[in-house]
Amino acid sequence: MTDLPLACTLSAADGADRSRRWRQLAADAAPVARRTEGRLEVRYQPGPGVLDELRALAAGEAECCSFVAWVVTEQAGNPTLVVSAPAGQPDLIEPIATLFRV
Repeated sequence: MTDLPLACTLSAADGADRSRRWRQLAADAAPVARRTEGRLEVRYQPGPGVLDELRALAAGEAECCSFVAWVVTEQAGNPTLVVSAPAGQPDLIEPIATLFRV
């Protein structure tokens, strides 16, 4: 796993569960990720529970990875996650983009 800029506040068990949920969401909703400087956009295919799970996961990440902004929207019917680094610190998005294989 890539080193993140700040220590993760999740326990090992919670981290494993969160990772499992992200992998399951990816398996269920075939995300397409795109990275630009300081910004990551991950667009998921719509389906039952996809938007709710994405919102729940992003809210959890916003607590432990608050050094970036986590926003969930719908774009053209697709649940979409946008992770943004603060102005002047675009490199903070890199380790998160790597987790999404971008």
